[in-house]
Amino acid sequence: MPEAAPEWYALSQAAMCLGAAWAILAMWGRGTPVRAGEAASGPRRDVGLLWLGAAVGIWGVTGILLLTPTPVATASALRPLLSSANSACLLLFASHLDYGPEPLQRAREWRGWGAAALLGSLGVALLTIALYVALGARSRVAQLPDVLLSGVVLLLYGFGLFRSFLRRGFLSLALLAAIAVALQMAAQLPEITDALVSGDRRWVLNLASKSLTLVLFLALATSWVHEVARRPATATAQLFFTGAPVGQKARKRYVVTSGDARIEMRETPHRDLLALAVRRVVDAKDAGGWIALPDLVGRLDDSRIRRMREDLRGVGLDAAIESNFQKSYRLALAPDRIGFDRDALAQIPELAELAKRLGGDV
Repeated sequence: MPEAAPEWYALSQAAMCLGAAWAILAMWGRGTPVRAGEAASGPRRDVGLLWLGAAVGIWGVTGILLLTPTPVATASALRPLLSSANSACLLLFASHLDYGPEPLQRAREWRGWGAAALLGSLGVALLTIALYVALGARSRVAQLPDVLLSGVVLLLYGFGLFRSFLRRGFLSLALLAAIAVALQMAAQLPEITDALVSGDRRWVLNLASKSLTLVLFLALATSWVHEVARRPATATAQLFFTGAPVGQKARKRYVVTSGDARIEMRETPHRDLLALAVRRVVDAKDAGGWIALPDLVGRLDDSRIRRMREDLRGVGLDAAIESNFQKSYRLALAPDRIGFDRDALAQIPELAELAKRLGGDV
């Protein structure tokens, strides 16, 4: 086991992290805002916020464990279990960030992703415990699996935090996220070496890095309100496909408008969105417009759905691309809110066939 934590540190971590977890879970329980004019059958809860609250709560429980007179053998078993569970929750949280690493966004589409993350973290915890048994409770080498897992997860959710703040227009918070990640990485080093800091300085660094990270977590949990505020109500949202190209041939984009807002979409996301729009207009019943992912993009690859949502996020319409969680998608706008310049679209060879499916004048 590493050097025992002082009481002031354990008490501070327990109070700070349990309080922050309470706040995060309260926001998760309340649900995301529903704009006026939108029907809501119940609270819309962000699963990523739930995992974040659980991760911060585990930090708080660890603080309580440090306060209790736990036998060395028991602490040697509980500490890696709690640490690995925290890493799993943070990894699942990072996978639900809209601007997080793309490999994690792909992973979350897999039905067994949550179980895999939790079981993988349990495997790391069991390996750490086995090394404690083999090498001794105070062995630095025995802590390597847990430290490596924590470091990888830190980099993944740190990237997601930085990008989330940057894309939402909070440059100062993005820079603060980079500082927090650097401090947390430094705080990991005393687990395997005393070369950087030791004694009380180690615990001050650990507490400072956690405090800064909690500030960012709480800021993230509220910053998305600015993004939600830009989203038009579903009943009033609209899209018009102009068929007007912009840019050079190698980086051609097409203009789509939403009210007074202008969106310049990349070629592939534009074609995919047009296919969804055409299906929605042709299949005009209330629950119509679904297209199976292989029929839309030719394979089971969600990356093109994410690219569509990225292009639409600037006008707050990324949530209009709905999934039925069975690899089918649709454009969740009323058919009469979708328009097309058929003549312009018919002049584009790769889009002409889609335009023909519309039939009469649109």
